[in-house]
Amino acid sequence: MKTLAAALCLLAGLALAGPAQALTPERGRGISMHMLPMRVAELGGRKWGLMVAHAPYLQREKAQPVLQSTAEFLAYVRRQEPQVQGHGVWIVVTHPDAYSPPEKQLLEDIALLCRRERIPLFVARGSQLPQGWRRLDQAPAQQPGPPTIH
Repeated sequence: MKTLAAALCLLAGLALAGPAQALTPERGRGISMHMLPMRVAELGGRKWGLMVAHAPYLQREKAQPVLQSTAEFLAYVRRQEPQVQGHGVWIVVTHPDAYSPPEKQLLEDIALLCRRERIPLFVARGSQLPQGWRRLDQAPAQQPGPPTIH
């Protein structure tokens, strides 16, 4: 009888722990951004960079966050609740020619940062939505191509 009770407790514990470890990132529960090119932002008198889309589950900010460095990116992600971080960061980009070399480098640096910090990162071109998401936080052998804007 003790063995049966122990087995049932073990199974119940595994059932509760399993889903938390096997989290499948969902865009609607993560951090959505779009990368506004510098030259487009200048035309509109706006700030260039990673513009965070508002969501009720994100930490409140005084103004819409626009991130222009890996340090700003990491600080913003780490301010979010752990379950939000677990669903990852989802970045929509436009045609690669719209970005300058430093902007492309920023995205590559963010991909490397996400690999190191184990932050799920997905990037897609707006023209390829809703499909077209590429996961860029995994080791190069696990994903096709380098972490670039394509």
